[in-house]
Amino acid sequence: MVFGTEHKVRSHRLGRRRKKGGSRMPVAPWIVITMVCVLVAAGLTWGFVTLLRSGCSGMYRVTVAVAPGVFSTLEDAAQAWEAEGPEVDGQCVGIDVREVAPDDASRGIMGDWNPKSLGPRPIAWVPDSQAWASWVASSEMTAGYASSDPVVLGQAAPVLAVAESKATELGWIGGQPPSWADVLGAAREGRISLAAANPRTSTEGLVAMLNATSDGAGGFSQEALDAYSAAADAGSVTDDADEQLALYAESGDTSRVVTALDYQVEDFNADTAPADPLVPITPSGTSVGAVATYLVLGGAGWVSESDAGIARRFGEHLRSQVESGAFADAELQAVEDPQAALAQTTPATVGEAVKSWRVGRQDLNVLFLVDRSSVIAGESVEYDGEAVSAGDAAIRTAVATVNAMESTSRAGLWEYGVGADGDANWRGVTDIEELTDDHREGLVGDLYAISENDPYEGGSPLYDSLVAAYQYMGEHAVDGAANVVVVLTNSGEDTVSAPSAEEAAGTLAGMDGAVTVYTVGLGSANSANLTLLAEATGGAHVPAPAAGGVLEAIGG
Repeated sequence: MVFGTEHKVRSHRLGRRRKKGGSRMPVAPWIVITMVCVLVAAGLTWGFVTLLRSGCSGMYRVTVAVAPGVFSTLEDAAQAWEAEGPEVDGQCVGIDVREVAPDDASRGIMGDWNPKSLGPRPIAWVPDSQAWASWVASSEMTAGYASSDPVVLGQAAPVLAVAESKATELGWIGGQPPSWADVLGAAREGRISLAAANPRTSTEGLVAMLNATSDGAGGFSQEALDAYSAAADAGSVTDDADEQLALYAESGDTSRVVTALDYQVEDFNADTAPADPLVPITPSGTSVGAVATYLVLGGAGWVSESDAGIARRFGEHLRSQVESGAFADAELQAVEDPQAALAQTTPATVGEAVKSWRVGRQDLNVLFLVDRSSVIAGESVEYDGEAVSAGDAAIRTAVATVNAMESTSRAGLWEYGVGADGDANWRGVTDIEELTDDHREGLVGDLYAISENDPYEGGSPLYDSLVAAYQYMGEHAVDGAANVVVVLTNSGEDTVSAPSAEEAAGTLAGMDGAVTVYTVGLGSANSANLTLLAEATGGAHVPAPAAGGVLEAIGG
């Protein structure tokens, strides 16, 4: 049996949830009580009759990981199937539907599935775009994990969300729609700013990138990707369209053109009622939609054949529901030709496009090394327009940086001060892990928690703490990522550790490991020493920001 607690998973949608509430009708209490009793009795009777009719005992459920956009509909379908009393060898079987963002699920399938953050290992998977399945299949290790033909559930249309006034100005309304080359040309000329969702963290970003980089023959164009990347870099890239639409609402900048799905534009207009509404523009040549599919993960070593068999039976139930028209989701359009929809993406094309996008866009693997000595607590600085201690400014800078990092990056936390961990002057606070919602929340909480503790008495033991942190990061470096130590201090001088700044810099320069140090100096920090230490590793000294974080400075 698969039961467990709910897990917080980032949603890549504006939140078209089922409507709740409404006007309240005054009803006599005795009527309400009577109705409730009747319904409860009826429900118990129905459940008992269903159990007797099925002739099975107990209940065994297998897990299905479902993208947030179609979670509610899949949950309804699973409950309807379970009500039919399916059984295997006299035991009732059912489906435990778990909400897992498709980017998290694809990384879990291709790497190590983390049950703590993602829930139990699924027997089947419902991404809201077949492109995610093609990405998983592009890896030789996971190419065979989908063991049966996918069930096509429906699709959403990828669009550009454009202010109506801007679309009219550009001639994109009422005539021939622009091609992706036209869109990127307008971005290059400064007539629009491309607000792109990240293809590694969102469905809308993935399908937009695939359409923009198509060679027109079902393949991939590196030249088109270069143009798309340049436009995104000149504009902005965020984890998903929700963030871009929120930024659009705040700025009112009609030149911002957001990569989105059709229902996200509809929801945005309904929720915010802008004076200049967004219109969905579909560039000509768009061939890849967000095709939601149900896939059984029956590949060798992933699940047992018996569990995969249960998942396949539920898949046949879904197929019959789709074919009869009984399966309906508010965010999905019906698909007339499922085979053509599945052929929109191939593992080779998606794999090449995603890997090319990643070139020059390294994830971060960051250890924050925060000074918690009495030195940093004793100085006042200005941060975000108010006077705070340098220690609090350091914490708030780190929090802002963590919150701005992509969910595919990794981060952890050390603090340092005299005797922070017995004989050592540094202490590990938060392990370095991928920035899932849970880990990000935990890391931010740990940052605020150490700011509430009393500072460590004595000087600032920066040098030996930094050398230890550098060595630790060398041992925990991630291939292909930017491995970084970020020091936050108002000192830069160290009368506690044995070496001088020059000796510490020499030690760092002579250590093996592709790790870069960035030193963030607050208040009266010794910038010369902090520059010396950082540059010994190929990094840099970063003056503390007046507000926000230092993500851009450290390679974000």
